[in-house]
Amino acid sequence: MAAVKIDADLIIVRTQQALRDMEAYLLSGDRGQPVVGLTCLPEINEPVLAPERVRAIVGAGPQIYYVPGDHLLRCLHGVLGRRLALPAGGVRVWWPGLTARSDPGEHPFVLALDSEPQGDLLAEFACQFELSRPFVRSEIKVIEDARRLAEHELSQALEQNRSMRVERDQALTRAQEAERALEAATHRLRDLGCEERP
Repeated sequence: MAAVKIDADLIIVRTQQALRDMEAYLLSGDRGQPVVGLTCLPEINEPVLAPERVRAIVGAGPQIYYVPGDHLLRCLHGVLGRRLALPAGGVRVWWPGLTARSDPGEHPFVLALDSEPQGDLLAEFACQFELSRPFVRSEIKVIEDARRLAEHELSQALEQNRSMRVERDQALTRAQEAERALEAATHRLRDLGCEERP
């Protein structure tokens, strides 16, 4: 038996074949939509988030898979690796272009915490979904690059300012030493009676 599609909101993965179909779709090079993976809450054996609420966030296009069994989750882990897998008790978004070497930050995972209201988990999922959109990530990268450049320039300016202050302090110290030396020489000349006479 392959994956069971309950309705437009959820595909339940219960068999190895269904999992292979899901993996093939996840790693498909021509996939244009994100995929959402849901696991179950062990105590109630239901998805961590209500599929219809997830659908309201992700829109009509993305597939939403529900993988309730630990064995199938371990198999998925074997294909995607630990960093991109779907651990029990959470929800993950896999954006198009997924490979086993993808950056997990680009395919966010949200874990349901003990006694956390579903509304809080849903809000965190919505935030991670929006912030991980490819065009948003590219804008964030531009902003981060600009921030790093500004920090580098600020660091250089501060270092230059520090160097100038050190040079100024050294010049002031030399001037004060020269002034003290002049005063000492003037006193010695007075003591020797070599003062200038009018």
